[in-house]
This record gives sequence, structure tokens and C-alpha cells, in this order.
Amino acid sequence: MRSSRITEDLLQQLTDPSRSSQALLALMLRANEGAHALADYLHTSKPSSLPEARLLAVEGLSTLKGPEAFSALVYVAGERLDEIADPVIRLAEETVASRAAEALGDFPGPLARDVLLELAKGKHLIGVAEAFAKSWDVRAVSYLVSWLGDDFVAEAAGRALRRGGRSAFSGLIDSLREERGAQEIETRMSRRRRARILEILDELILPDEIHLIEDLLDDPIEMVRLNTARIVLSRGSPVQRNRAIHAALSLLDSTTRVVRAQCEEILQEHFEVGHSLIKQEIERRESLREFPNQFFPRESTLRILLRIERKGRQIKEAQC
Repeated sequence: MRSSRITEDLLQQLTDPSRSSQALLALMLRANEGAHALADYLHTSKPSSLPEARLLAVEGLSTLKGPEAFSALVYVAGERLDEIADPVIRLAEETVASRAAEALGDFPGPLARDVLLELAKGKHLIGVAEAFAKSWDVRAVSYLVSWLGDDFVAEAAGRALRRGGRSAFSGLIDSLREERGAQEIETRMSRRRRARILEILDELILPDEIHLIEDLLDDPIEMVRLNTARIVLSRGSPVQRNRAIHAALSLLDSTTRVVRAQCEEILQEHFEVGHSLIKQEIERRESLREFPNQFFPRESTLRILLRIERKGRQIKEAQC
């Protein structure tokens, strides 16, 4: 009875920020009894706008492991968050559910991965993606790829796909193709997804696979063309790299500052490959009387090209 009363006192202390850490440690030292108490707390306590106590319970169970901990974490990770009316409470509880899902990635065996796959069918949780980054399952590829268009979870999904390595390659390529042909007018989310797929492929694709993405050098989406050019210039054949230089040069006219800046970096990095084409483009623009000192509405493309050429020549001279 005394042990039960002590445990109950410790659970109450989880809600007190000044004592919560010590209370959690004390509960974890009680092993099975502590695990049972933390699991019961997650089942009986209600979501609130202050999720710290429930987060601590999840943290404790993620360390203690065991069947009871597993069941409680599955329960929390699978909560119907859309049934929580208050948006503040819903957001707070989403943090708890996400951390519980991530903790499931530390449990060995197929059962945990099966649970995570079921969770992946629902709301995009960072914790589910983080779990697959720790416990990879090739069956998760389609879900993770679909999340790359969601800024909130894209980074975690990308880490998981990189963890999958070459086993994720086919799924990434297939999704890239499906995205491109699925709709006449592409959504912003789809554009972001395709650009991020290429960022991951940059780490996975082999030289003899460049032909699978080469046609994207003509894609209407600038970031897709830019990321494709980066890959092709790193691994492509001379002919493919030459085509990538042409694509990169055209992107210097972008109205987007980030695209222009990244394009300049790419052309500078591969100046040895593209120096003759860069020189031709400079001459073409000079013949059209483009002014290098123009800054409004943005810095002139000719000025950027002259800067690339100057820096490239300086590097070449330093290497001689």
C-alpha cells in the first residue's frame, strides 16, 4: 500500500515543473511498478494545453520498454487528434503523439514497424518519420515521399528516406514520374515534393542512372531544373553535363533570388566544365547591350556571369 501511495505521489509531481524530472527518475527506478504507473497515467490523463507531464510519461516508457510500455505508446501515438476540438490542446497533444510514435522506432521486431505503417496512413507526424529513420522499412517509402511536400514534416521524412538509401531509390524515381504526369497544373506542394526528391536522389543516384532524370533539365519548375542540373553536373557524361550548363545558365534569369544565388554557386563550382558556354553567354548578352551595372529590379545576369568568369579564372590561375 505504501509503495502504491508513493507512486501516486510521484505521478502527481509530474505536473510540477520544479519536481517533475526527479519524479520521473524515481518512477523509472521502480521498474515494473513505475512502467505500469506511467502507462496508466497516459491512459487516464486528458490532453491539455500543457503537455509536459504526458511527454515525461512517454519519455519514461520509451526508456523502460517492455510490453506495457509498448501498448501505452501505441495508444498515445494512435490518438484521434482530429477529435480534439480546441486547436491549442490539439497541437500540444500532437507533440505527445509524435514523440510516442518516434519512441516506437526503438522497439525491435516487425510488430512495431507494422504499427508505424498504420500510423503513417493517418496524420503526418514528425515522430513517425523519425521512427522510420531509426527502424527502416521499405514499405514506408510511398508515405515518406508523399510527406516531402509538407514543410512541417519534410525534413524528418527526408532523413528517413536517406536512411533507407538505395532501397528507397525506385520509390523515389517512380514518385518523381507520377508527380510530373499526374496533373495539368501542378500544386505548390507537388513542386516542393519533386524538388526535395531530387535533393535526396543527389545522394543516391549512380552515373549510369542519370538518364532517368535528364529530361527534367527542361522541367517548367525552376527548383526541379536547378536540382537536376546539380546532379547531372556531378555525375553525368560530358554531353549530359553540357546540357546541364545550358539549363543552369537559363536559370540566372530567374526572378527568385534563391534560385539565382544557387545557380551562381553551381556554375562557379563547375566552371571548368562550362567556361566556354559562360563566355559565349557573356558575349551574347553584351551584343544585346545588357548593362553589367544594372541592379534594379535585380542584379543583371551579365554582372553575375562576369563575376563567375572572374572568380573561375582566378581559381584556375591559382592552380597553375
